[in-house]
Amino acid sequence: MTTFSEAMPSLTRRAASLLVFAALAAGLVIASLSPSSANPAEEAKDYVQKLADETISILSKDGQTPSEREAAFRELFTENLDIPRVAGFALGQYARLPSPEEKKEYLQLIEEFIVKVYANRLSAYTDQTFHVNGSVEKGSKGKEVIVESKIEFASGREPVPVDWWLLRQDGGGFKVFDVKVLGVWMAQEQRDTFISVIRNNGGKFEALLKHLRAQIGQAEKEIQEKLTGEAQPQPGDAQTEEGIPASE
Repeated sequence: MTTFSEAMPSLTRRAASLLVFAALAAGLVIASLSPSSANPAEEAKDYVQKLADETISILSKDGQTPSEREAAFRELFTENLDIPRVAGFALGQYARLPSPEEKKEYLQLIEEFIVKVYANRLSAYTDQTFHVNGSVEKGSKGKEVIVESKIEFASGREPVPVDWWLLRQDGGGFKVFDVKVLGVWMAQEQRDTFISVIRNNGGKFEALLKHLRAQIGQAEKEIQEKLTGEAQPQPGDAQTEEGIPASE
C-alpha cells in the first residue's frame, strides 16, 4: 500500500500534509456561507480558500510561543471538528470493537492526537501560499463538490496539488469528507494505519489506545523541547517521521 513517505519527498510531504490536515479539521464544520447561493461549486471554492486563509493566519502570527499556537489550534479544532465522525471513520471495520470505556478514552485521545501530533508540527511551516484552481460537482444530486487547489512554497519547492471532497449540507454550507494530497486520500490513509495497528495486535483495541498515547507523549516531549531549546535527537526518529508508522 502506498504511504505518504512513498508518495512525496519528505519536506514537501510534511509541510503539505500538515497544512492540509489543519484546514481539514477546521472544515469538518458547517461553513459560514450563505445557503441561498445558486452556485454550490463557487461556494465550495470560497469555502476551501477561507479554511486555508484561517489556518495560515494562525501560522503567520508573530510572537507566538509553541504553547500559544497550540492553544489557537486547540480552540479551532475542539469548536469545529466533528470528533465522533472522524474517529468512527478511522476505525473502519473495528468501529464496534471498543467497549464504552475504551470508546470514551479513544475519543479523548483522538482530540489530543490531532492537536498535539499535527497542529504543533505546523509551527515550522510558515512559507506556504494556497491557491484554489477550480471545482467540479460530483454526482448528479448537487450534494458533492471536488475542489482542486495547490500549495506553493516560498522556498521554490515544487507546488503540491490538493483535492478537497466536500459534502453540501441540507441547511447550507459544506463539510469536508476527505482531502487528497498527491494522489493519497488522507482520511483513508489514517484509517489504514489505525486498522493495521489493531489487526497486527490480535484485534485488541487497547493496542490502538497505546499507539495513540505513545504518539501524544512524543508530541508533548517535542513541545517541551521547543520551549526549552534543548531538543535532542530521539532514537528511531528517521524511521518514524511524523510519529506515525507506515501502514503495511
